[in-house]
Amino acid sequence: MTPTNVAEPGPLFGRDHVVDHIVATVRSPTAPPMILVTGPTGIGRTAVLARVRERVAEQGMATLSLRVAQNDRHRPYAVASRLSAELATTGGDSDGADPAAGTAGQLTTALAAALAGRDNLVVFLDDLHWADHSSVAVVTSLVRTLTGSSTRFVGAFRSPTGDDRSTVDRMRETGTGQVVGLRPLGRAVVAALLTDLLRATPTPELTSAVHRHSRGVPAAVLATVQGYQRAGSLRVTQRHACLASPSQPPELPADHPVFDHLRWLAQPGWSVVKALAVLYPLGAAAPGLIAAAVGVSEGEVVDVLRALRADGVVRPGPTPGSWRFRVPLLATCLTSCHGPYERRQLAQSAVTALWAGDATCADPCYLPQQLVNAGKLVDSERSAKELLARGAAAMVDDGYHAERWLAAAADLVTDSAQRATVLLLHAATSCLHMMFDRALASARTLFAGPVGHLSSDAVLELEIIYVVSLLGTRDVEALEAIASHDWASLPGSDQHRVLIRATAQCALGRFREADETFTATRRIWSSGSGTVVAFGMLSSTCTAAFLGRVTEFDALVANPTAGQFFDGERNLLGLLLQLARILMVLGELGRAQRLLATHMPVTERRPLADQAIEASLAGRWDDALELARLPLATGSTLGYVPAHTTMVRELATILTARGRLTQARTMIDQAVAEQPILTHLLGVPEAELAEILDASDGARQLLVDRLTTASEQGLVIGTDELWLHLCERELAGGDVAAARRCADEIGPIADRLGTDRARRNHLLAQAIAYHDRSAGAAVVRLVRERGQLFEMAGTLVDVASQGLASKKLLHEAYELYGELGALLPRVRLRHVMRALEVTVGDRNATVAESERLLATLVTEGLSNRQLATVLQISEKGVEGRLSRLFQRTGYRSRVELATAILTGAYPT
Repeated sequence: MTPTNVAEPGPLFGRDHVVDHIVATVRSPTAPPMILVTGPTGIGRTAVLARVRERVAEQGMATLSLRVAQNDRHRPYAVASRLSAELATTGGDSDGADPAAGTAGQLTTALAAALAGRDNLVVFLDDLHWADHSSVAVVTSLVRTLTGSSTRFVGAFRSPTGDDRSTVDRMRETGTGQVVGLRPLGRAVVAALLTDLLRATPTPELTSAVHRHSRGVPAAVLATVQGYQRAGSLRVTQRHACLASPSQPPELPADHPVFDHLRWLAQPGWSVVKALAVLYPLGAAAPGLIAAAVGVSEGEVVDVLRALRADGVVRPGPTPGSWRFRVPLLATCLTSCHGPYERRQLAQSAVTALWAGDATCADPCYLPQQLVNAGKLVDSERSAKELLARGAAAMVDDGYHAERWLAAAADLVTDSAQRATVLLLHAATSCLHMMFDRALASARTLFAGPVGHLSSDAVLELEIIYVVSLLGTRDVEALEAIASHDWASLPGSDQHRVLIRATAQCALGRFREADETFTATRRIWSSGSGTVVAFGMLSSTCTAAFLGRVTEFDALVANPTAGQFFDGERNLLGLLLQLARILMVLGELGRAQRLLATHMPVTERRPLADQAIEASLAGRWDDALELARLPLATGSTLGYVPAHTTMVRELATILTARGRLTQARTMIDQAVAEQPILTHLLGVPEAELAEILDASDGARQLLVDRLTTASEQGLVIGTDELWLHLCERELAGGDVAAARRCADEIGPIADRLGTDRARRNHLLAQAIAYHDRSAGAAVVRLVRERGQLFEMAGTLVDVASQGLASKKLLHEAYELYGELGALLPRVRLRHVMRALEVTVGDRNATVAESERLLATLVTEGLSNRQLATVLQISEKGVEGRLSRLFQRTGYRSRVELATAILTGAYPT
């Protein structure tokens, strides 16, 4: 998935109550004549003023707006002069005299005269903190004269400002002004703001990260989102926004507006604040280090920090003498304002202080990060050793940092053997965390020289990483070269080479060729080390299972720790995960769960894609969609067969059943483009989509084409489902003989695979094609035992609607669809139930459900004609339903309706 674009902010989030209060105050005849909206930089003062102006203008009040510029601060009476000119332009009684020519009292009198006779006028003064002191005195005096009039001033004032006596203080003292402080946004409001910005629902992790970086300051929220986008970490999939790499910080360009208020700092202020961004984690040691780096005294640094505190930029840290940025985003992103040498020099200062014991830091990531930045300015040998240790420890849990630290270690190491080890760790980390390009770079560096320092098993691991990364980047040309001739030039022994050749053939989807290679070279690779044999046995066994030969696969599932191919814990985890993955492709959820429960520690984490597939089969569809978002966003399954295609098959089934047809279609198309392996497994959801949109001939042809593809490739896995759905299509078309031929095709497949899923498909096909009540009863018993809700519901509908069992089964199927949130099959089942004179249930509930499906389909961009086809009603019926939906919900257009669905605002 590609990074998302960020929309411009729409509604004013979290400020409705503030706007309402200010508008009510402005309208009140007894309220003070001045309202000051205060808050720190980026809090949204200008936005609040704009919304208040819009509201009072709608209520018939006259408005005048003036924005104070920063250079006005040093020009006496500049703001008063501009205000006088604006009033004259809009028809006031000012005589146009230069305000600077008179005293403050005279100017106050002149402005009061200009306002005389003005009824219901609201004057908006933005950025009033930049006003010159003379103008502030004039405005303060002027406001006193307005008590009891219908003229109001609404000003925006940054606070704190660092002034000893601010305008806010003077207003409070005189009682002429009311102060309205804007507070940072809470986490829930930040989530709503992110939804609006991204046109997608943020994950809780994304919301927490943005709130943590921004501290709820709206401008910083927007900057954080832009920073994550620039870093490439922010992704949108299934209309949900997430962070592909949670450890990766946001990045902003040096000229981003979020830094503007800091660039105005006089030196050494700007240099101090940039140095603080790097050194503040060192606590009380930071001021001294900053002083040395900037070239000023520590006292001067402390003076700057105190001034920054008064201006609301920094605050005291948790320990005496330490400092923190009020908005952490500034500390994270100010590093972009450093020059290359400046960054390295500051990092050198930090590392030297930590190594010497002159400073400490609780953040375990801080020292290795500074070692990366310092490069060769610090002891290379010591730095490489620490980076290697930290990188290796973080390999599994923190891919972003581990990859950076190991890459830096590889650049610093001088010993060839040690460098080979570091490069292998870097390649493995990069591959594990889907940074396939970087994995390939390290693998190729090793192939070019230091690979000779690796053990035989390590060379095999490197070559597997290489093939997986080629698959992850879809470098088909390189894979084809390995599959045909380049395998012979790979490093290592013949045992490695023949296995990697077959692996490349699998990565290209050429399973029959891979099976022939595994079989023909078995004598070679089966004499290798435990790791070599384990990999060869697992790969050859799974490949054979795809082709319908499952004897060795079933034996391995029954006892995965038996035989010479098992070589301790090192091989067990990968073995179990791949066996469970294949079982779930076969629809054998129960066997997969028993396998993992028996042999894998509960503390061991499984890939999210595998968990998503399991959740889908188990009927936990919401969990499945949630678990799949990160793998889809990162492409984490692209290097692994058959995880990607299987996950997409399950998700497309869920999305289709929930009416999200366009998303399902897009997901399938993208999967085929990204990794066209075992694509026949996608035939069933593809055909479902085609049939739903009334391309029944197209649905049939899709199934035929997918069966042809599977046959050409020698694949058996998954073909039983294709034959079952083709049987159903033929039966629906009235060709009973063709339906029976399809049912007969499934029998031998079920015998070969020996799975309950294949047996279910055969029994169901026999039941509906031959009207076999015995087969119907058997398949109902079987699906109840299997407990896969969607499979069970579909089976019950087929059997009961064909008159092979009690119509009561339709009620059970209806409830199962409801439990799954399968709106579309549930709505369609209602048509079947009514046709068979089976009561459906509460009418109000069914109407609400039908409306929600209609709203979802509208969001998917379907035309009225397509809506009519999907809902199995006329186009006139669609128009009527849409009219009633708009009337009931209050939405005025398809766009508003779609927005409500996307943002979660649609009423449940």
